[in-house]
Amino acid sequence: MQKVWKTSWEVKIESLGDNVFMFKFGSENDKRSIIMGGPWHFDRALIALTEPVGIGDVKKQKFSHISFWVQIHDVPIMCMSKEMVVELGEVIGKVEEVDTNATGQCFGQFLRMRISVDITTPLKKLIELEQEGEEEEDIPMRVMYERLPDFCFCCGRIGHQYRERVHYKSQSKDELPYDPWLKAITMSERIKQSRRRER
Repeated sequence: MQKVWKTSWEVKIESLGDNVFMFKFGSENDKRSIIMGGPWHFDRALIALTEPVGIGDVKKQKFSHISFWVQIHDVPIMCMSKEMVVELGEVIGKVEEVDTNATGQCFGQFLRMRISVDITTPLKKLIELEQEGEEEEDIPMRVMYERLPDFCFCCGRIGHQYRERVHYKSQSKDELPYDPWLKAITMSERIKQSRRRER
């Protein structure tokens, strides 16, 4: 993992059993950088990094939440205030950080925020904005996750793929409730793509 993380100091890894590992970082900066830079994968599996709580009793540690950079697309301009962005994000999970431009505004092609997501429940793929008036239809906004690992197109949960599900009956991907588009292009990938087009 150290080669992937590119830490300044050595990272020591010890197994605590039951697929739980302890990572000892050589510096606080390395630790914060890795925690904030996730989520991370190993051998196509998601790594749930969490800091010990209390005295560090492994049985009491919760590995149910992971922080993702989440993008919300198709957002009306009226919803692009920072307060409204946080309100939308809270539908997905606990909002930890909101990505803004140099002036502190949230305007752009999509909203982007870091959210602690409960990975034991299905991924949220749409947020619907209710409009006033009986004749007005709700506005659907697509939710996409950066660095999202493999997930099930049947149930929307991380940790297995749709072919492993008992309820999967050889349907095509188009017939399943979830789609690959939930995997968002990261900001670094967008920058690389923009530079290639400029060449």
